[in-house]
Amino acid sequence: MPTAKRTERRLRWAWLALAGLLLLAALSLLFWRTTGLGRDRTWEHILAAGQWRVGLDPSFPPFEALDAAGQPIGFDVDLARAIAATWGVEVQFEGLGFDGLVDAVQTGRLESAISALPYQPERTQDVAFSPAYFEAGLVLVTPAGDKLEAGAAVGAGAVGSLDDLAGRRLAVEWGSEGDVQARLLRRRFPDLVLLPEDTPQAALLAVAEGQADAALVDHISALQASAADPRLAISPEVIVSDPYVIVLPRKAPELQRQVSTALQTLQADGTLDALMAHWFGPTPTE
Repeated sequence: MPTAKRTERRLRWAWLALAGLLLLAALSLLFWRTTGLGRDRTWEHILAAGQWRVGLDPSFPPFEALDAAGQPIGFDVDLARAIAATWGVEVQFEGLGFDGLVDAVQTGRLESAISALPYQPERTQDVAFSPAYFEAGLVLVTPAGDKLEAGAAVGAGAVGSLDDLAGRRLAVEWGSEGDVQARLLRRRFPDLVLLPEDTPQAALLAVAEGQADAALVDHISALQASAADPRLAISPEVIVSDPYVIVLPRKAPELQRQVSTALQTLQADGTLDALMAHWFGPTPTE
């Protein structure tokens, strides 16, 4: 009888072990199907189709807009095409509302989104983000020729960095992020004179006409104004960063790597600088 019980227990353990192995095999198969052992099906589809599906909201020139024929044009459009050209594929653009672009990438409707999209750390569990390709944050704009390198002796009217703002006149767009930062700066420099204006363009005009020693505005406004007005120059220092990035599927590691590599290539070969010059004009900077 004891022998029969031992045999029964051995059989029971054998069945349990077999069930465990089957469960492990099922979990392994599920993991393989989910991860594809490192395969990136999004990237594979791009190469197989010869097309990269990119979403944008064509309502923010010069980054993206529609021409007279209804075709997308702009900095981001040219950037997407330049990236795709390094892969030997075409770009298929899809217009979509700005607020829906990230979700469209997350759900797989789009393979990427390039539309002056800022980095959103709260969405990193949903999508991936490329390295920054454009800095849209706050910069100082000063009269051309009056700028100094940071740390250099400051003469009358010369502003090289935030450290040179004591006793100066700083123009800002009222209610903007530049206004907020300027009010914080006035705690540091009580004699800083703030000149609030209705628009960033008005703040920049105050600098060009000598009514202000500097303006604290977003980089896009600074680029557009300095390209059109040789009296203005942009400081290289970014006061508050606001990088624009490409939104990518989170489970597309090869596509992420390829986009990062392409951006590095386009930066190194001067393509990004050429796009900046084309869409914003040559910009005087220190």
